[in-house]
Amino acid sequence: MRNTALIFISALLVPALLADKGKNYAKENVCQELKATGIEKFKEMVTVLYSQKFPNGTFQEVSCVADEMTKLAVKCCKDDASPDCYDKGATEISEKSCGKDSPFPKHPGIEQCCTLQGQERKLCLASLRYSADELPSLLEPTNEEVCTEFTKDEKDYAVRYVYEFARRHRNIPAGFVLNATQNHVRMAERCCRPAIKISCFLQERLQMQSSNIFLRFLSNVCNNQVNLKSFKFGLSTYYGNLLGLSFEEASVMSGRFQAGLEKCCLQPQPECIIEELTSFQKVLCGETKLDAMSEDFRKCCSKPALDTLPCMDDLKRQPRQSPDVAKPLSSQLCEEAQPHGIDRYLFLIGVNHASISLPVLTTVLDRIKNTVMACCSSDDVAACLTEKESKLKKTKALLSKLDDTCSRYFRPALPSFKTLIQKEVQGEGGEKRTQAWVDLTTSCCSQRSPAQLCQKLTKDAIKYEDDTV
Repeated sequence: MRNTALIFISALLVPALLADKGKNYAKENVCQELKATGIEKFKEMVTVLYSQKFPNGTFQEVSCVADEMTKLAVKCCKDDASPDCYDKGATEISEKSCGKDSPFPKHPGIEQCCTLQGQERKLCLASLRYSADELPSLLEPTNEEVCTEFTKDEKDYAVRYVYEFARRHRNIPAGFVLNATQNHVRMAERCCRPAIKISCFLQERLQMQSSNIFLRFLSNVCNNQVNLKSFKFGLSTYYGNLLGLSFEEASVMSGRFQAGLEKCCLQPQPECIIEELTSFQKVLCGETKLDAMSEDFRKCCSKPALDTLPCMDDLKRQPRQSPDVAKPLSSQLCEEAQPHGIDRYLFLIGVNHASISLPVLTTVLDRIKNTVMACCSSDDVAACLTEKESKLKKTKALLSKLDDTCSRYFRPALPSFKTLIQKEVQGEGGEKRTQAWVDLTTSCCSQRSPAQLCQKLTKDAIKYEDDTV
């Protein structure tokens, strides 16, 4: 995988990114990589980026735009190509995107971009990002399924796998998708000829186990970074709970981790995120007092840098009780003399609920924060907080109920868990409320639950809770 090629292809989405380096720089780099990787590998790179950008597009639609971009590169790498070859080609592709019968993916917001002209239109099209709910994870195919699909169409097997994998991991560096695809295709090539070799598959899957665990972790945190409204604050409660940190210490820790994700998750090359996570692992395992941590935590720190964070993510966290949370809210939370008073209060609530995923926790805490801040802006803060006390108690009770329910969540036994939840909430409200609660707990109790979907399901559950007396 060549980083400069990825950087260039990414820049094709936003042609202005390379303007300061000149058209010759663009041509030299892309042509060098096209020659080194070959047309098929080059197309795979383009397919990754467009599958991530258009996860709702069909394979045919994504292949069509990838073909156009690959043809553009081949055309502009000819010796007699004009210096403005890329710019003209990108303009033609943007015009084709806006055509009535465009063969490219249909992206929400594209109509507005198509009302613009020239560079403005290209920049608008490039900035579009799909924002609907996450697609389900790509299920690990059986040995037989791998070999059936591979032998059926060896030529397009890699690019089809790239498409499916990339659209389900749309917020991680494209280089990781290419590496995962390379490993998967290598497994198919080695283990499917001349017949299915079970021992070969076992060996290959074992070798990929660590990288697959890391990719699931990375996909989750990058998805949260891109889509979770209060992710940085949610991380504060996470590290405050995991490491037993104070509000101030946890805020610094979460700020460092979140800044690295913000910088690197949407970069095409993987080196950025690898460097950031390696540096953060040293902070976690260096500045943390390891002798005061659990044996399991110390075991995580003994692993390679990129295995440490997924390992810690699977550790069982214990709630941290605080007597201040049970006290009635005071108008002192709103005083400037007490900086971060509201966030500090929410932090104490958050670290006391260790079994709730960040998308759910931050959504509920945001509701509490909005209620309190509205009172802080009122003429009589104390009276407002007293009036809202019942609503706030109800919201905190919902949080405690969710925490208790999710503490019993276990994915392999999901059908049994769903049946248990249905029995528990049956009769507590209407059918819609029951279904909202079942949907929320079965979809979002996992610590790696999808950010967009779970924010929406949490809001639905809160709405039905509000409607009950």
